[in-house]
Amino acid sequence: MSDESLITIEIRGHEKAGLEAAHRISTLFLSSGPCRLGRTPGEGEVQVLVHADISRGACEGGYLAPDEAEGAGSFLR
Repeated sequence: MSDESLITIEIRGHEKAGLEAAHRISTLFLSSGPCRLGRTPGEGEVQVLVHADISRGACEGGYLAPDEAEGAGSFLR
């Protein structure tokens, strides 16, 4: 996996919608799935970060398998 093909997508919105968006991204690209959910106290909005590998074509998505995660390096950070 090349670092040049890895992107981080930041999603902001209501928690349910943010997690759904992260899931939909994973159907398009190999991704970490929603890896970090941030919440600012007193605000209704959350932040979801998703790391995706765009080197695979559209609809070659899914989450990293345990054996793939070992060689993924910075992909899951």
